[in-house]
Amino acid sequence: MSDNAAVDVVEVSLDELVAQARACPALATARQLAEWVGPGREVTTRGVLRPAAAVEACELLGLETPSRKPRSALDLPELMMVWAAASAAEFIEVAGGRVTAGPGLGRWLDGAPQDVLAVWAACAGESLGLTGAADPEDMDFPVVLAALHEGGGTASAAQLLAAFEEMAGGPASICDCPDCAAPDPSSGLGPFEDVVEALGEFGIAEVRGSEAALTPLGRWFTDLAFRENAPPPDAGAAELVAALTGLPDMVSRLMARPWLAARTPAEAAGELLSAAAAASGQERLDALALARACGPEGAPAWREWAARDGFGAHARLWLAELDGTEPAERDEAWAAVDTLTVMLDTLAADAPAEFLPTILQAAAGPELTAALPLLDECGHPDAPRLVALLGGVPEPLPAPGPAATYQLKVQLRYVTKPPVWRRLRLPAGITLDRLHEVVQAAMGWQNYHMHVFSHESGEYGVRDPELGYRDERKVSLSQLLTAPGDKIVYTYDFGDGWEHDIVLEDILPPEVTAPVCVTGKGACPPEDCGGSWGYADLKHTLADPNAENHKNMLEWLDLTSGDEFDPKHFSPEEANQRLRH
Repeated sequence: MSDNAAVDVVEVSLDELVAQARACPALATARQLAEWVGPGREVTTRGVLRPAAAVEACELLGLETPSRKPRSALDLPELMMVWAAASAAEFIEVAGGRVTAGPGLGRWLDGAPQDVLAVWAACAGESLGLTGAADPEDMDFPVVLAALHEGGGTASAAQLLAAFEEMAGGPASICDCPDCAAPDPSSGLGPFEDVVEALGEFGIAEVRGSEAALTPLGRWFTDLAFRENAPPPDAGAAELVAALTGLPDMVSRLMARPWLAARTPAEAAGELLSAAAAASGQERLDALALARACGPEGAPAWREWAARDGFGAHARLWLAELDGTEPAERDEAWAAVDTLTVMLDTLAADAPAEFLPTILQAAAGPELTAALPLLDECGHPDAPRLVALLGGVPEPLPAPGPAATYQLKVQLRYVTKPPVWRRLRLPAGITLDRLHEVVQAAMGWQNYHMHVFSHESGEYGVRDPELGYRDERKVSLSQLLTAPGDKIVYTYDFGDGWEHDIVLEDILPPEVTAPVCVTGKGACPPEDCGGSWGYADLKHTLADPNAENHKNMLEWLDLTSGDEFDPKHFSPEEANQRLRH
């Protein structure tokens, strides 16, 4: 974002914007933390505060402190949120085993108005995930901000829901739980209230009765975000589409406005259709969506393309819709193959190959599946592959409904005296990325390292072409474990190699909507202690004051006595508190 961005888009002075930025709770608390850090505090090898200092910081900032001594600041989520904001604003910086006040603090306290706003905007953008590559799984803040910006600064719960449904292409909510269904307009903002309140921590938006509203600072920020970060008007259509692909339609349209405004609708539609014809995958669909946004005035460009074979099917369908005439079945089939091919290519990267026919048939629907001959004859180059998959669908894998409750036992391999395990109950339809978070919280890990789920159907983890894992976000537990006794292995920290057996013990009627730890045994080993063999050595060393590395281990764990570490300690209440977080 430009330091010299125009601020006359809101009827407040620059000084008033600066005052609002300095008054926002998130940066006010981050400033307190930075001033307390002062000339420096020691940090762990992970670059966060040591346990005693972390507790002291919580007390200073008025944050909740744990009942037991944390192993590091990473055990304190509220403190780490403040730490992240202070880092994003450059109020603090970590180097050489110490954290010190950073250069951003001086600019915040004594800088020119443009400097203060630049610090604030950088911090708000990074903390809310509004900068860098867009994550399609985490678009709550951009969608809400786009809806507010598009609505002139305010939006009701119904308008926010409509924005999310537009993003999802159908009924949607911002959460998977039943409580976050379509909000009742008479009951405030419902599930959107948390998003608006999080924006309020940065002074961007606020809840006003049954509506969300941008503050003057928020109006300045959204104009800056959607105008200054938009592709330049002189960019080529292909460059525009590449920059906007993956964004929700509402956000994409806002970002495309400067580019569209520099052309007549017919010129813009013509350039976008040429880009769409040359593109493939999601970029083709996004270019077509932007061309449609040019409206009826873009019709001359569509008519030019309608005279062509192949891709011209999209133009003929759009013109039929515009003229209110019946589209040709062959054109509908060609466009359907084009759209489903994008879905197929996405699925091929994310889902097990054996699931593809079932998923594709569900997406196509019975009517399209019944029209396989028409699809096969439409002339699309990808039609044979698509028809083969739709026509050779195996029986779907047996799996309990996602609403069923699974009882799992998660046990750490090769750890004894005592063993370490947890018994959990959770919805069967939980996806593997969520299950990863559940195991981390229930066991007591800190999520420092990489992980992978191993099953007879393949390996699932964070999507990464180099690792070759299937995308864990796209697969539910009920797709892999279907009967009591079924098992999947979860490996955490490829260096230490903590392997967990996750066994389905029982399938129960729907009784939980969130994971619960029923019981368990054994303390979670400390991170980076060397795996199961290193942990066995650590327990022996801590129990023997005369052991060679006894003092080193105490210092490493920030303990004053070996008695402070109890390998038998386990509390279901503490596990469930972590799960609630």
